[in-house]
Amino acid sequence: MIKITKILGCGGACPFQFDALTDDGRMVYGRYRHGRLSVQIGEVGDHSENAAVIGEKIFGGQIGDSFDGYMNLEDFKEKTRNILDFSEAVADSF
Repeated sequence: MIKITKILGCGGACPFQFDALTDDGRMVYGRYRHGRLSVQIGEVGDHSENAAVIGEKIFGGQIGDSFDGYMNLEDFKEKTRNILDFSEAVADSF
């Protein structure tokens, strides 16, 4: 289980996007578009803008229809509950 400590940003539609930091210093990027949710994670200590975007895919799957691209933070937490732990996460103001 990957522990999220800080939510850096989330929102939007077509795509919904999510950015966060883990307890071991990795960036996490989530994206939901065309009914497909994907989550990538970057290298430890790499906080560059695209660290997680080009990082290792830790989740990917079709969860909606091909016209769906809207999600909120609570939906994202629910869909990723088996891989991401939000129990100690704090959110930046976004």
